[in-house]
Amino acid sequence: MLFTHENNEWTFDGGAELAAAPGPSVGYVAFFGDVSHGVTPVQSGHCVTLTYELYFGDVERVPAPRDVIPRAHERAFRENFEALLENPEFLPYGGTLGFGLRHIYPIEGNVKSILGQLKGSDAVVYRGTRALGFEPMLYLLYEWQPPRMDSTEGGLIDHPIRFGDYDPVDITKMIRRSGGFVVCRDPDSYLNQVGAYERPEKIEWVTPKTTINEQESAYTDYQKDELAFVYGDLCLVVRVGKAGERLAYPTSAQLKFLWEREDRKLRDNGLGLSAFWDRRTEC
Repeated sequence: MLFTHENNEWTFDGGAELAAAPGPSVGYVAFFGDVSHGVTPVQSGHCVTLTYELYFGDVERVPAPRDVIPRAHERAFRENFEALLENPEFLPYGGTLGFGLRHIYPIEGNVKSILGQLKGSDAVVYRGTRALGFEPMLYLLYEWQPPRMDSTEGGLIDHPIRFGDYDPVDITKMIRRSGGFVVCRDPDSYLNQVGAYERPEKIEWVTPKTTINEQESAYTDYQKDELAFVYGDLCLVVRVGKAGERLAYPTSAQLKFLWEREDRKLRDNGLGLSAFWDRRTEC
């Protein structure tokens, strides 16, 4: 059998494995549903294959005990990540780390429910950063190109948005009104840019974002009189504090409280959501 995922490829020669077994045996392979697989031609003899599909059941998941010994690759990730954080030159003022996910997940409503379904390297990053005291969060990243700007804006939010429900459509404003926030790779590129919003939160991508969990939302662009689309990609986000105080970062509960307070204040003044993130530490 041949298996492929992203740029990796594996083979499983069941005939050779069974021939080398000391006694009667059954060869089997377990893999995630987003791994492409196929059976190569049988040159001689017979090949009998039984296929089973496994699904998450609608049952309450029991959290893993904290004293479980992590696997070797999980220990390696945790140790390397911890060593990186001990380097005072790495994000000296703290910041936001983004991890593109490597597997496909069902997205229905709030993406927080997917945390219990993370698998493979996605689960390694989640468990490893959480074990070190951080709060890894899942977000959908919506990106777009603002008018008259060379850089790309992005918005992180914990649930899909149907932009077609809004008229007129201001993507940044919709992200903010729905509880999200604007991010970018280079905040300096926003200075003196016509049409730019206030400086967004800077995000550093540890692993590239992927499009395998893409969420499409259509809306009408009345300026061009055509149908337009915005795409949200699922990613894992980890916030870290400044050097020497890595665990002194804003938690999701703190962010939600401050965001709602800012939203109420601005609505009372008849304004839209504005630059709460500008009052955070420097990017």
